[in-house]
Amino acid sequence: MLNKLCLNAKNLLSNLHKIKKHNKNSKICAMVKANAYGHGAKQIVKLLNGKVDFFGVSSIWEANLIKQFTSNKIIIVAPICHKDFVFNTQFSYTCCGIDDIKFLARLNKKINIHLKINSGMNRFGFGGETEFKNALKIIKNSRLKIEGIFTHFATDDQFVKKQYAKFNRFVNIAHQFGFSPIVHADNSAVNLKHNHHLDMVRVGFSLYGAQKPFRQVMSLSARVLQVNHILANECAGYNNRFIASKNTSIAVVSLGYADGFGLNLIGMDLYVKNTPCKVVNVCMDCFMLDVTDVKIKKGDIVWVLSKLNTLQKYAKYLNSTCYQVMCQFGWARADRVLISSAAPAHHKNHKQQSYKRKHTCNQRGHICPRRSV
Repeated sequence: MLNKLCLNAKNLLSNLHKIKKHNKNSKICAMVKANAYGHGAKQIVKLLNGKVDFFGVSSIWEANLIKQFTSNKIIIVAPICHKDFVFNTQFSYTCCGIDDIKFLARLNKKINIHLKINSGMNRFGFGGETEFKNALKIIKNSRLKIEGIFTHFATDDQFVKKQYAKFNRFVNIAHQFGFSPIVHADNSAVNLKHNHHLDMVRVGFSLYGAQKPFRQVMSLSARVLQVNHILANECAGYNNRFIASKNTSIAVVSLGYADGFGLNLIGMDLYVKNTPCKVVNVCMDCFMLDVTDVKIKKGDIVWVLSKLNTLQKYAKYLNSTCYQVMCQFGWARADRVLISSAAPAHHKNHKQQSYKRKHTCNQRGHICPRRSV
């Protein structure tokens, strides 16, 4: 295949080692939902099988997908769906309210559950203590086993303290009822800044190297399909989004918006052979790159995601997050390849530069992102 999504096994295991060192007495739940944040759940689970305590997914569909690759316990962290519920002893299920408890209790099976507490994010979970106590009474008289109790932090700033205080009230209530569940709350960002040293930590962002001091696991390469030498006043791609102000060399690269390389990346500079080259247009299956200042030919590799073209760089340009960038590129039509070292680095001493997006539409040689394909 023209495109390759490379997974750096060495970096992944290095990140896991750092996480374990930071959480010496805590279990590790590796989050592999959303296709392991775009990396490929099959490959990541195989690499981490036996090296973590739990794998975390968001649905039964995802749990069924990865169970064949691991002997680890699997936590489904999203609310259960009563209509499509599938029981598997390898799975642990999340209960977000008393209705979930009543539903599972009626099944009369030994089911491992994790109680989700809404501590302030106001997404999923028990919010009221009375409902929570009533749920615990039902559990006491059922075959259900409270394996864990958890919450999810909305931020990594001072709001964490407020959420953690509320969460602790629920944990104490569970203890008063005689339960001793695995307590987990910290995600990657909170664990770095406010490590609460709980029974378990759930990690995704850190595991995949989307923040320092961790190493980026994902890199993505594409191929130059053609190089066109166009004259001044000629266009490249759909809708005259780019009109050359001078004679220009345009490389057509084998990645498009169907692969997560969206139209919103028009105007961004990618480093190719240590040289910033501007994305001038994007189609479904390819994008166009101004390579006037680079010696490049058909068949050459372009590292779309690399040590210089980082997750953080995309996130900053898109005014988004590394989570979204990883998941977007997870759609890439690419062979997933395990490697033991990073993608070919650009010159180590080359400093990244910041380039602002151009929105001027009426001047030659400028990007006009307003029109659609």
